[in-house]
Amino acid sequence: MTDASLGPSAYIVLGFIARCGPSTSYDLKRWADGSVGYFWTFPRSQLYAEPQRLSDLGLLSESQEEGGRRRRLYTVTGAGQRALEDWLRSPAGFPELRDPGLLRMFFMEAGDPAPLRALAQEQLALHRARLAEYETQAAQHGPGPQPLSRRTLRMGFLYEHANITFWEEVLAECPE
Repeated sequence: MTDASLGPSAYIVLGFIARCGPSTSYDLKRWADGSVGYFWTFPRSQLYAEPQRLSDLGLLSESQEEGGRRRRLYTVTGAGQRALEDWLRSPAGFPELRDPGLLRMFFMEAGDPAPLRALAQEQLALHRARLAEYETQAAQHGPGPQPLSRRTLRMGFLYEHANITFWEEVLAECPE
C-alpha cells in the first residue's frame, strides 16, 4: 500500500536514488531534466526540499561531504526501498493531461481566427522542437534492446506526432 503522505515527487526522488546510488539534489535535478521531466511536470525546487523530508521520514539516509562544497548525499534506506516497491506495484490510475494550448483554445471565442491560428502555429513549433529532442536522444542510444525507461521515449514520439497532427488540423481549419 502506498503512503498517502508521499506524492509523485517523493517517488521520483526515491526512484532515482535507488537506481543511481547516493545522490545530491543537483544530481536529481539533472537526471529529471533529461528524463522524467519530459513527461511529468513538477517544480524542480521539490528536488531540493523532498530529499530532506524523506530523510526525516526515514526513507533516505543523509551524509555530508567533509570538505569542498560539503554537498549532502542521500541514500535510500530499507524503508525507502519498500515504499518505492509498494508504489511501483500499486495501480497507476488514469493519466493526467495538463495542456496549456488546449486550455487556451477551449476558452477562445469563435470569430476572429487570428488568435487561434497564432496558438496553433506556436503549438506546432513547440511540439516539433520536442520531437527533434526525442529524435536526438534516440540517435544517441542507437538500435537494439532498450531498458524499460527508454520505452517512455517511444510514448514521447507517439504523443508529439499526435499533437503535431492535431495542431496541423486546427491550423488547416483556420480561415486566412
